Amino acid sequence: MPSGKAKANWTDQVFPYYGLVRILQFYLDLECWLISKDPPYSWSPIRYHNRESWPVEFDDLFGKREEREAYNRSCIEKTLDQRKAYCGTRNGLSSLFVPILREGKPVGILQSGVFLAKGPDKAFLLNSWEKLTGLKPQEFEPDFFRYVTALLQTPLVEGPVYKGLKETLEIYAEVIGGGLGASTACDQVEKLKNEVFARHLPHRFWTETAVKNNRFYPPVWWSERDRAEKWQREEQGIERAPTTVIAFQLDDQATEGDLELEYILRNYYFQKELFQFSRTIPNTVSGPLDNNRVLYFTSADAGQNETQEKLGILDKIDLVSRFAETRLKAKVLAGVSRTRYPLGNLSKVFQQAVSSLNYCKPLGRPILFYEDIRTNPTIPEPTDFYAMSKAVIEAYTQGRTSEIEGVRGQYIKQILAFSGGKSENIKLHFLYTFGNMVDGLRKRLPAQEGDLKALFDSFERKLNTSGTISDVISVFQESLQRLFALSLKPAETSQKFRLEMVQKYITENFSRPLRLEEVARANGFSVSVMGRGFKKITGMGFSAYLRKIRVERAKELLGSTALPIAQVSQECGFNNLQYFFDVFKKTTRMTPQEFRNWLKNKKSERKT
Repeated sequence: MPSGKAKANWTDQVFPYYGLVRILQFYLDLECWLISKDPPYSWSPIRYHNRESWPVEFDDLFGKREEREAYNRSCIEKTLDQRKAYCGTRNGLSSLFVPILREGKPVGILQSGVFLAKGPDKAFLLNSWEKLTGLKPQEFEPDFFRYVTALLQTPLVEGPVYKGLKETLEIYAEVIGGGLGASTACDQVEKLKNEVFARHLPHRFWTETAVKNNRFYPPVWWSERDRAEKWQREEQGIERAPTTVIAFQLDDQATEGDLELEYILRNYYFQKELFQFSRTIPNTVSGPLDNNRVLYFTSADAGQNETQEKLGILDKIDLVSRFAETRLKAKVLAGVSRTRYPLGNLSKVFQQAVSSLNYCKPLGRPILFYEDIRTNPTIPEPTDFYAMSKAVIEAYTQGRTSEIEGVRGQYIKQILAFSGGKSENIKLHFLYTFGNMVDGLRKRLPAQEGDLKALFDSFERKLNTSGTISDVISVFQESLQRLFALSLKPAETSQKFRLEMVQKYITENFSRPLRLEEVARANGFSVSVMGRGFKKITGMGFSAYLRKIRVERAKELLGSTALPIAQVSQECGFNNLQYFFDVFKKTTRMTPQEFRNWLKNKKSERKT
C-alpha cells in the first residue's frame, strides 16, 4: 500500500471479495468467472453454482458446444470493444460481461454465469427445447423434463436484482482494476445486499441452517436471548428467533402431458410469490423446501397465551391463502408445528410441520397443526418413515427372503400415499433408503466396496432421469434386486457387475481405439473370461458391441449436428472413412448422408 494512504480494515484487505461471493452463494447461487482479455480468453472461476443441473450442459449433449463458445467470444469482444457492461442472451439464457479497466484500458472481464432475465412460461420452455434440439418435446421425455428442471433452477435475475448484480460486478471490476478501495467496495456491496438481494431473494444458508439437526452447529439465531442476530435483523427483517414452522403447498395434483408442465410452472411461481408475500408479514422468513413446497418461519408476539398464539398463526395462514387465491388463482394446504423454546434447533419442528402437511390431503384438511394430530384420536399416528425404511433395509441386508416382498410393498405403498403424487418426494425417500442399505452392506462386504459404489451411482443416475412415478418405482425395485443378489452371492454377482461396467467403459471410450486386451485388463479380467462373460450378457462379441455403440453415436451426430461426415466418422472412433461407410450401411441399410436426409424429412413432417 502506498505511504500516506489511509490503511483499510484488515478484514477488507484479506477478504475484499467476500461480499460478492456471499451474494452469489447465499442469494443467487450463480457462477462468476474472471476472463483474460486476450484470445483464447482463459476462464478462471471465482465461484461455481451448487445446483444439481446446469442448462449449459445440454449444449454438449446436443452438439451445440461450438455455438456457445462462439457466442461467448462474441460477448467478450463486444465488452472489450465498448468498455462497458454488456448483457448477452442465447436461447433464453443471459450473462453479464463487465470489463475490468486499468487507466481506461481493458485488462480482463468479470462474467456472471447464466441466468434467466425474465420469468419463464410454457411457451419459453417449449421453444427453448426446440431451438436446442430441433425437436418438439414428447410426453414424459426424460431429457426434456431434465432440461426444464435445469432451466427452472437457474437464477431469475430481473428488475432490481439485475440492477443490483450489475452494480456489484462493476464495483468488483473497479476494485480489481485498482480504481476503488476494498473498504469502500465492501460498504457499497453490503448496502446492495441488504437493500436489494435480501428483499427479493431467500437466504439459502439461513433456511438450511434453521432446519439442520446438528448439535455441533448452532441455529442461525443463536444469541443470549431470543433476539435475532444483527445480520438477521438487517437482512431477514426479523427481531426475534422463530418458534413456528408452517409448510405450504398448492392444493392440486400433477397430471398428464402438457398439464404436468403447467403444474411445474405453477409451483415455480408459487414459491417465488409466497416468498415476496412473506416480506410483508412481520417477523417472518420464507424459503423453498423442494420443488413444490414453501417454508415459513415465524413467531408469536411477546405476552400471548397459547390460544392467542394459535389464532395469530391462523391469521397468517389466512393472509397467505387469500393472497394465493387472488394472485395465483389457487388454494393452499398448510402444515404447522411450534415450540415453546425459541433458542432451540427447529429441525424437529420442521419435520413435524412437513408431516402435518402430508396429512392435509388424505384427511381433507386445508390446515393441520401437528399438536392436533397427536391429541385427536380420530387422526392416525404420523407415519414413521424412518422406521419403515429401517424395516426394508434390515430385510434386505439380513437376507430375510420371506419378508422382503411384503415389507417392500408396504413401504412403497406408504411412500406413495404420503408423497402427494410428487415424484421428487418419492425419489428422496427411495434415495435415502437405498443409500443406507448400501452403507450397511459396505461393512459386511468390504471386498465389494467398488461394486456397491457402482451400484449406488447407477441407481442415482437412473432415478434422476426417471420421468413417471411408475419408472421411479421400477428403478427402485430393480436396484433392490441387484443389491440383494450381491449380498447373497458376492463373487458371482460381482463378476456380472464388472461386466456391466465394461459396457459402461466402452460407452464412455468408444471414440478411442479400443482393443479387447486393453478393456479386459482395465476391468480386472483375463481376455478369455471377459470374452465369454461379455457375450453372455450382451448377446454379441466385443467387436460387434463396439461397432454397435459407434454406429448409434454416429446416428445421433448425423441427426443433431451439421458436422461433415468425415468428422462424424472420427468422432465415433472410425479412423477409416470407407470402413465407416461399410459398417454404417450394413447396420442401417443407408449411407450416412442418406440417413441424415431421412432424419431431416422426418423432422419436417413432424413440424407440419
